Amino acid sequence: MYPIRPNAVWASDFTYIPFKNSFIYLATILDIFSREIVDFSIRTDHSTDLVEEAFNHAKQRAAELPQILHSDQGSEYKSESYTKLLKKHGINISMSKKASPWENSFQEAFYSGFKFDLGATNRFQDKAQLIEAICGTINYYNKERIHSALKMSPSDFKNRYQEKIDSITKNINLRYKAV
Repeated sequence: MYPIRPNAVWASDFTYIPFKNSFIYLATILDIFSREIVDFSIRTDHSTDLVEEAFNHAKQRAAELPQILHSDQGSEYKSESYTKLLKKHGINISMSKKASPWENSFQEAFYSGFKFDLGATNRFQDKAQLIEAICGTINYYNKERIHSALKMSPSDFKNRYQEKIDSITKNINLRYKAV
């Protein structure tokens, strides 16, 4: 899937982050067009609540909802409450085939780079420090880190796209007024 505009197709996944003798779980919603993390959720359990919370945060933040939301076939994504939530908003559900992580490659690539950028988690004193670092790493990814496919940060890519659309719209409006 290679959408031609922002917020047409989102991808969702979650990962675990080891911390002391437990895990922190991070669920993200990624806009496939801009590769930007639209929003995320952090919890100490991986449940349907984790992925629903990530979607609800993204829903509040995004200018529009996607036509398609893609994920793997994890039980959280196949749950009745999650699928009802997406259908309630008119979103088509897309899922990778079982044992086919490459079909959610945008998320897999994000988590690979994210974990590298986050670094060793044993350097944090408590969960609050780790959560702050997770938020900072996502912000860095969205706004500063150069994405290899985009040759700029996801935020810059999305902003440049919007500037081009605004310029085209302005030119069309000027031509229309001249007629």
